[in-house]
Amino acid sequence: MNKTKQLTLFGLIGITMAFFGTVRSVPTLAITGWTQIFYMLIAAVIFALPIALMSAELSTGFPEEGGPQVWVKNGLGEKWGFVTSWLLWVQMFFGMVMVASTVGVLFGYVINKSGLSSNNYFIFIVILISYWSVTLLNLKFDMVKIAGNWGAVIGVYIPFVFLVLLGIIYMIKNGIQPNSYLGNFKPRDIIPNFRDLGSLTYLSGIIFIFAGVEISSVHANNIENPKRNYPIAVIASVILLAIFNIIAGLTVSNAVPRGKLELANITQPYLIFCKNLGIPLIFVNLISLMILIGVLVQLSAWVLGPSKSMIKVAEEGNLPKFFQKRTNRGIPITFVMIQAIVISLVSILYVVVPDVNSAFLIITITTTILYCVVYIFIAISAIRLRYIMPEIKRPFRLGNKGNGLMWIVSILSIICIIFTIIVSIIPPSILKPSQYTGYIIYQIVATLLMIGIALVIYRYKRPEWKKDYKQP
Repeated sequence: MNKTKQLTLFGLIGITMAFFGTVRSVPTLAITGWTQIFYMLIAAVIFALPIALMSAELSTGFPEEGGPQVWVKNGLGEKWGFVTSWLLWVQMFFGMVMVASTVGVLFGYVINKSGLSSNNYFIFIVILISYWSVTLLNLKFDMVKIAGNWGAVIGVYIPFVFLVLLGIIYMIKNGIQPNSYLGNFKPRDIIPNFRDLGSLTYLSGIIFIFAGVEISSVHANNIENPKRNYPIAVIASVILLAIFNIIAGLTVSNAVPRGKLELANITQPYLIFCKNLGIPLIFVNLISLMILIGVLVQLSAWVLGPSKSMIKVAEEGNLPKFFQKRTNRGIPITFVMIQAIVISLVSILYVVVPDVNSAFLIITITTTILYCVVYIFIAISAIRLRYIMPEIKRPFRLGNKGNGLMWIVSILSIICIIFTIIVSIIPPSILKPSQYTGYIIYQIVATLLMIGIALVIYRYKRPEWKKDYKQP
């Protein structure tokens, strides 16, 4: 490989942190108060690190395009490879509804109508308008190329830095607020209250911060000395992300009065900080606009990304010819339109569930569960590939000799993933008791339905679905 194309250690740390650095997840952290320190350590050390390290070995051993779908296909067979690619596509239906819901909240602050941030019908309408607008723009223009890097700088990096700085200044000036989520600290507050099982569900929302951690592994082949530098880069990135998120989360926990935090409203802490520190409120409007731009750029990237992966899976013969249609620009039109329609249907949750906070958390948890199923497939494949394809050259390998370290990392990962799925099915304390049964049924049915559809499609696939199929 050409040395000039290789990433440095610091380059990979920067790329990995850029992928996960977002202000949107801070309220989910903040609502747990002091317990967020414990939750973040679990999410970073037991969830993110093992998956990132296994993914590094798999991506250097199987460098072809496709990532998780390729690893699982080689490890567990074509059927489960298809299920993996399908789940990574359909989780986007829920994830993008959650991301798009923040557009309505932010837009309300941009136009000085903050009351709209808790109006379910307004949030629902804005999800529809924003997602369909971004979809139609992507059919006409290359929006990622137009808005890519500067969108991330304006919409992610600058707002996150300001959130941390303002939060630290606020805490230095005011100390710990007694009526906040951090008030009246007792050492036991750091450990979750296991008698209130509903509070454990927030762990699922915090783990969602690291969902997609396997994506950074695509750079494992491009880094100088991957055996030494990749684990250093991953560990450093995860530790730094955990530290920055905890600082942001704790400062927001300290600013918002207990019971008043709005999960879908990242503008809320900026407003409190600015009022207290005497900063003109137009700054809040500007920050809201910047985050809004970042969210729209992120939505834009997701419109085409998973669809381009899925059309390759379709052309291999896993989906009917109808799914293989492309526009003149090569855009997988069927996938793009299906996801827009399904995202519109999922967003009805914001009308059905009367509380915006509850709808936001429910959808975040559904996305996390679907990701977790994929991670179980990856962990099992990582072990199995050691035995069925031991001859594959792995530039990054867990352990110098034998398979012991891979077993330890995989089993640790599977235990954490199963625990995450279990706590995700427990109704969150934010819901009313009358909603508990509906919540459990929804999460189980949504997960089984998404897996079941993939298995049914695979069961009844036809040889003539292959792109280059020739009639015998």
